Amino acid sequence: MDETFEGASMRRTFHGETSSTPTHTRTADTRSTHTRTGTMHSESESGSEYVPRFDDYGDEHSVVPLRRMRSSQEALIPNDESDMDVITGWLYNGPLQRAKYEDFSTIDWIYESTKARHYKNDLRVQTHVGIKGRLQLLADSSKSWIVLLAVGVTMGLIATCISVSSQWLIDVKGGYCRTGFYLNRRFCCWNTDTVCVDWVTWSELFRVHWHWLDWLLQFIVFVFDAILFAGISTFLVTEYAPYAAGQGIAEIKTIMSGFMMRQFLGVRTLGIKCVGVVLSVASGLSLGKEGTMVHVACCCGNIYSRVFRKIKHNEVKRRELLSAASAAGISVAFGAPIAGVLFSLEQVSYYFPAKTMWRSLFCATAAAVTLKLLNPFRNGKLVSFQVTYDRTWDLFELWFFVAIGVICGIIGMLQNRLTLYLMEYRQHSVLKNFARGEVLVVALATACVSYMSVYLRADMVTLVSNLFTECTGQETDGLCSRGDRTGNVFSLLVTSVLRVLMTSVACGLAVPAGMFTPSMATGASIGRAFGMVVQTLYENHPTWRLFGACRPDVPCITPGVYALVGAASMLASTTRMTVTVVVIMFELTDALIYVLPIMLAVTVSKSVADAFGKDGYFESIIHLNGYPFLSMDQEYVLHGTSDELMVRVSEMTVVEANGETLESVLKLLRESSYSGFPVVKSKSSLVLVGYISRSDMAMVAERARVSSVYSNASPCCFSRGNIELPMAHAQMLDFRPWVDATPITISHGTDVNLVAEMFRELGVRYVLVVHHGALLGIITKKDIVRTVRLHSRNQARSEMPYVPVWLSSMVRQTHEPVQHRLPVFSSESRGL
Repeated sequence: MDETFEGASMRRTFHGETSSTPTHTRTADTRSTHTRTGTMHSESESGSEYVPRFDDYGDEHSVVPLRRMRSSQEALIPNDESDMDVITGWLYNGPLQRAKYEDFSTIDWIYESTKARHYKNDLRVQTHVGIKGRLQLLADSSKSWIVLLAVGVTMGLIATCISVSSQWLIDVKGGYCRTGFYLNRRFCCWNTDTVCVDWVTWSELFRVHWHWLDWLLQFIVFVFDAILFAGISTFLVTEYAPYAAGQGIAEIKTIMSGFMMRQFLGVRTLGIKCVGVVLSVASGLSLGKEGTMVHVACCCGNIYSRVFRKIKHNEVKRRELLSAASAAGISVAFGAPIAGVLFSLEQVSYYFPAKTMWRSLFCATAAAVTLKLLNPFRNGKLVSFQVTYDRTWDLFELWFFVAIGVICGIIGMLQNRLTLYLMEYRQHSVLKNFARGEVLVVALATACVSYMSVYLRADMVTLVSNLFTECTGQETDGLCSRGDRTGNVFSLLVTSVLRVLMTSVACGLAVPAGMFTPSMATGASIGRAFGMVVQTLYENHPTWRLFGACRPDVPCITPGVYALVGAASMLASTTRMTVTVVVIMFELTDALIYVLPIMLAVTVSKSVADAFGKDGYFESIIHLNGYPFLSMDQEYVLHGTSDELMVRVSEMTVVEANGETLESVLKLLRESSYSGFPVVKSKSSLVLVGYISRSDMAMVAERARVSSVYSNASPCCFSRGNIELPMAHAQMLDFRPWVDATPITISHGTDVNLVAEMFRELGVRYVLVVHHGALLGIITKKDIVRTVRLHSRNQARSEMPYVPVWLSSMVRQTHEPVQHRLPVFSSESRGL
């Protein structure tokens, strides 16, 4: 501890900060600094060897010439002995350094947070006093706001392009605009109240007058375009950006928890995601574009954060910005900036400090304002299915809303389980080798089935908008037809069943799309059918006591409200979101009076779905792919102690503090596959000294191996305590800057629930089990995740003995490690 503090104090002196270190120590450091400066020029001119140098951001790509740096021990050596090659890097680089995190690894939250604090402290020390210093601090703090503003504006532009282009491709399947081929049907017939003569169907273009031939030609074009769009989308995904497939929210939740998935938020993924979602939605697959906006927003946040070094090289800071950026995705998807903030807090974020809420609101507002200024629908609405209601509801309708919540809760649970069952089946069957062919077959089947029903043939955004809209006295066709109400109810129920099946099949395809809109469409169909039944009962039996509160001169039942409640209930049962769903529906309707019915239905729906399992759709995807994710929402009651969970020291590979050579280190790296190694004083005493990760050790050892300064016999130093200096003309390889001298340790016999809380709350990657300073074993995050999942599975079986075997088999979880999994395009999450 004293040695570490001394090193930190000298580091502050080197940067020019006033230190409380004694005068003779500062003098020695100053002399050492001058020695380093003089040596640097001479060795640079002679073309000396290079060794790794890590700056305050942990950038392992930067190197500096080999310098003759004097450590605190070497300061006591007379200058005439300074020809001995000294330990490099520790004093200059600080007390602890890190190499770049490997793909599919977990970040060190404690180290990243400490690095951010050191950066802030160094900045305050180095800035000048006065206006110039304040401007420097202001410029540094404004970097995060610049990134969020750029994300918000970009998301508004992207959402506009996706909405306009997808609607145009959807309409192209039925015809084209005579006055402008680039116009969709709505804009082509903008000023037309009756028949639109400017919109030309494909049968009219070829002058087909026979009814059956007209129907056949339109059907062929509809199916051909669906297969074409779906084929292009899956080709782009499988060929150029596999990470663009699916919705991406499950992976984002995992990344927010500290998991590294490189290229998932890259430029290529962003481009393919935006283009692919337009094509997949236009193909008619039972998928939506709203859920993908979260992934797109996080991609934008990750790309813009690379501009500033402060954010680029700090994983905690970057995740704070990604949490705020995700709010912009929901903001432009539903025109709901407040719901975007709540979505970031309720669903996405793992680490959500108070300042992130303000940043999330800023980013979501910037996105909504940009979308409002662009006005893609030319009607002042942020999304096309925004509606308003002029009628209120009565107290007796609460019972109907509760019934809708129960029905949607059960159906949403079944849809999730069927989706996961099909995803797992793809991963273990030959379908995983025919991802493109599967998409084409599903697109063909979906197009053939959808064309037979007007409710399935219409795009889901238009369908949801029509289901939400209330009927006026002048409307007598379609959903507002009183004579064909029974047929409409039957059609809506059939549509709901087919929508559940098609959504379950489509959610695992190799195309970018989400399940928000399909779930809402299913719930809205159920709710609208339920409302029409209640409306028929009231019209046929207005004197019933149940309808005693209804006034005869005012419409009592509004089926559109029932559709709204059904959509909210279905969305809540599939995603397990509550407050976010309520606020989304409120911002869609601008009707505060309907908040209570929606809240009641959402609460009932989630409660019913939770009775069959606590995990929502995204959490189930995480479990299916075996990601190391510990939910902050669930409480675990585990049994056992750390002794039962740990990997014992006899099964581990340890490193001696001062007994290793470069040759032994290289041999250890070749023969073992562990992600890190505990450092002990000796293999006989096993007194714990620290911990070093495999990536750090491999990086330093490889650089030393290719350098002519070191040899295989060069001793390696891992300890920060008193060390034996090497003999004259020997080269010591210093690993101390990369050794964590204060790892998180627990005593043997610690309750496993406390260990799980440490991993969840502190975000640590491992804890070491010790007894009176001696190492007994290690517990990693993967061990905790495996224990939690096993406990959850056993608890679910004990709490639901009445669930049929065929239903429970639909939620079998796979625990294959992500890094060993082959690329599979048939699931939403990609373990590449």
